[in-house]
Amino acid sequence: MELSTILNERHSARWFKEDQIDRSKIEAIVKAAQHAPSWINSQTPKAVVAMGTTLKQIRAEHASLNHDEQTPSAPYLPYKPVPEWDARSQKNMKGWFASRAAVLGDDWSAKLGQAGDALYNAQAVVYFILPKDFSQWSLIDLGSFMENMILAAHDEGLASIPAYQYVLYPDHLAKHLGLADDEVAVMGLGLGYRDDQAAVNESQSTRAATDEILRILD
Repeated sequence: MELSTILNERHSARWFKEDQIDRSKIEAIVKAAQHAPSWINSQTPKAVVAMGTTLKQIRAEHASLNHDEQTPSAPYLPYKPVPEWDARSQKNMKGWFASRAAVLGDDWSAKLGQAGDALYNAQAVVYFILPKDFSQWSLIDLGSFMENMILAAHDEGLASIPAYQYVLYPDHLAKHLGLADDEVAVMGLGLGYRDDQAAVNESQSTRAATDEILRILD
């Protein structure tokens, strides 16, 4: 598939079918993603993929923790409330909220919350792992690695969604993923086959006009 086609066709999926993903396809996607650029070739980010029984256990615990007031979420990269973002970003976010409400109704947030409880029914979740003392430049490497994986997944016929829902409880995740004491799951990427019948997949994000975010200086 042409890269331009992938870039224009690909959209995040918020609900996946029950169809299983062949392990060889996951391996091919990760191998392709390894061609991402890396700071002095450090290649610090690692990928741990949860599927099958492991993912079932993570999913059940995640849903329970999301409704346990005694266990607040604590992603390693902290959540920043919408009002604390810059004005342009807030405008884009509010547009996203409005587009979800237009499709899902006034209870759109609850519906997306239910999907999040189930980790969007992803049939594989790639957890991106960094050492706890990582260089901030490794976050750029991680983003490049994940973006390559998103594009490679689409080329393999798989939908995806990068989401902080996957890493809300890193301490609980660590035991399921077999992480060392000095490792942390920083981000997660859900993979699977898009369920086109799911209402949460009906709306798609728009992008700002290019001239709003681009300046070319001669």
